[in-house]
Amino acid sequence: MAEYQRIFEGVRVLDVTQYLAGPVATRLMVDLGAEVIKVELPPTGDGSRRLRFSATDGADGAVPVYFAMHNRGKQCVCVDFKRSAGAAVVLDLARKADVLIENYTPGVLRGYGLGYEAIAAVNPKIVMCSISTYGQDSPHAARIGNDLVALAAGGFLHMVGEPGGHPVYPASAIADHMTAINAFGAISAALFHRERTGVGQHIDLALIDCTFNSHDWQLAAYGASDGALDPQRGGTQRTGAFPYGVFKSKEGYIGIGVFTEPQWAALARRMGREDLLDVPEFNNAGGRFQNQDALKLIIEEWLVTLPGDDAAIAILADELRLPAARVLSVGQYTRDPELSRRMVARIPDGAGGEQLLLKSPHKFSKTPPLDPPPAAKLGQHTSGLLRSLCGYGDDRLAALRRDGIVIDSQPE
Repeated sequence: MAEYQRIFEGVRVLDVTQYLAGPVATRLMVDLGAEVIKVELPPTGDGSRRLRFSATDGADGAVPVYFAMHNRGKQCVCVDFKRSAGAAVVLDLARKADVLIENYTPGVLRGYGLGYEAIAAVNPKIVMCSISTYGQDSPHAARIGNDLVALAAGGFLHMVGEPGGHPVYPASAIADHMTAINAFGAISAALFHRERTGVGQHIDLALIDCTFNSHDWQLAAYGASDGALDPQRGGTQRTGAFPYGVFKSKEGYIGIGVFTEPQWAALARRMGREDLLDVPEFNNAGGRFQNQDALKLIIEEWLVTLPGDDAAIAILADELRLPAARVLSVGQYTRDPELSRRMVARIPDGAGGEQLLLKSPHKFSKTPPLDPPPAAKLGQHTSGLLRSLCGYGDDRLAALRRDGIVIDSQPE
């Protein structure tokens, strides 16, 4: 196969983010060839370095797995940019960067002399992406926010849980991940615009905006009904369609999506319940939705008569061609060789063990992403990068280390 340049090869990204939304966005860029320089504050760096999932996680010099998950393949510098001398170091790095991404509370970096105006003054072509909970121009911009706040204020939690019951917080940081994907796309678009015009710009991304962006049919229903229809929690089923949701099966749970009348007719016949097609309670979408408790019981009683869940999926997904899948845990997904080969990588942890890390979900035919490289220790590349990119000499580096402005785990 011919050798192609990786998509972001030659693009340098200054990553002044921590925890999740920002690191995920830049991880996606690393996978496509970008040089990402992660800037961390001393003394401990990104807060995700302090998260541990077992007694051995992060032990004996290994990089903790949660930090490695979204920061593998990045070069790490440790700079106290809260101090003016450290901010000057970041500005020197920004001069050599194509992108700067940050996720501090709006106004925080500006207070350190690192707002967009200051960054653009030293590098007018830079693309700067600022991620926050409410947005840079929101009256609530200064509030502390995170994934939970975005899911709550963005209408997501209102849609999760039993009808009339307590809203439920999902186990995954959905708002952070939706924002990360939007940041990846927005930065890519801004780089394309710069390629055509030579002009950089500032991107303002809010977790709440990216969360609310998922409410397509909900907003359409609310607007079309002049506010009479404000979608509510649907429990294990999708509001407005049935059967469309999660059903108890012989060995666990199965997601089944029936959206059209031909799909419903096929399922009813396969269950041996053609009689359901002749009664008003079940022969139309509205009737099925109004009588969903009774129909849910009928479907679940049929599912438990099958030999097992694999047999159920063979009938539902393969024979009837319905959207259907077993509800899997992360462990079950990881142990499934056909699923996990696309998304799970086993990477050395730097201390003789290995870590399970995510691969890139982007499968390009000409420029496939590489498997995840290991993550760096705090400050591992500080001296090397400041020397090669910014021209710092031995005396200046020694002074910065002596004054606590930079930390370098491998000083030259």
